[in-house]
Amino acid sequence: MRCGLIDDALAVCAAAARAGGCVLAGTDRAELDVTLKDAAVDLTTSADRASQAAVVAELRTAFPDHVVVGEEGTVAGTDDRHVWYVDGLDGTSNFAHGIPWYAVSVALRCQEHGGDEVVVGAVCDPVHDQLFCAARGLGATMNGEPLPGSATAPLRSVVVATQIQSADPARIHRYAGTVERLLNAARSVRSPGAPALIMAHIAAGHFGAYVEREMAPWDISAGQLLIEEAGGRVTDLSGRRITSADVTDVAASNGAVHDELLAVLAGT
Repeated sequence: MRCGLIDDALAVCAAAARAGGCVLAGTDRAELDVTLKDAAVDLTTSADRASQAAVVAELRTAFPDHVVVGEEGTVAGTDDRHVWYVDGLDGTSNFAHGIPWYAVSVALRCQEHGGDEVVVGAVCDPVHDQLFCAARGLGATMNGEPLPGSATAPLRSVVVATQIQSADPARIHRYAGTVERLLNAARSVRSPGAPALIMAHIAAGHFGAYVEREMAPWDISAGQLLIEEAGGRVTDLSGRRITSADVTDVAASNGAVHDELLAVLAGT
């Protein structure tokens, strides 16, 4: 049964993503406070926190009882059937280094009527003034225009994105093996950062596929909905559709190359 909040939630989701994007667009990098969450690679900045605060303000104004789970912290609510997943700055390292590839990601997961799925999502790219939106069963758009997805196949014909955020030598070694397999199978391989934005560009028909391990729900929830509504697939590396908010490995594609992608990744 369809979530009863989809229509209202989609408008709020889009406005919230835009609000975060406006914060990022107005940030003076000369005054940016940058800190490490771990010993080497996981950055956070004052812009992450300010953008998430702007997103949360929009969400809580419209839905004060909903739970909001963000990369920069959780806001409790009394309605845990509706949970928003927010990344106020998807692509923090890019942003901190002045690389113009980053976004805001916002998605609502609904547990009405015994279901549990992402029902609306938005990814805002403030650099290119692009707002990607999707609602379950209603399609995906970019700045109001339907996203076409892509039926390009085989894997040799598409660009694949894959990346890692880790200083662990064992994980890096494993990742290098994945990259080698993909380089031997795809047209080319890129590591642009900002997973939500990568997934939006799969929905737009630009990237053909994306692979990354141990992804949090704020990284992939909006992107998963965009891809699925544009006709693509998002699964774990065994081919199971992602159906929870648990941290998970991700294989996303235009759908046409998905089985071939999984075959290349088998055993990695």
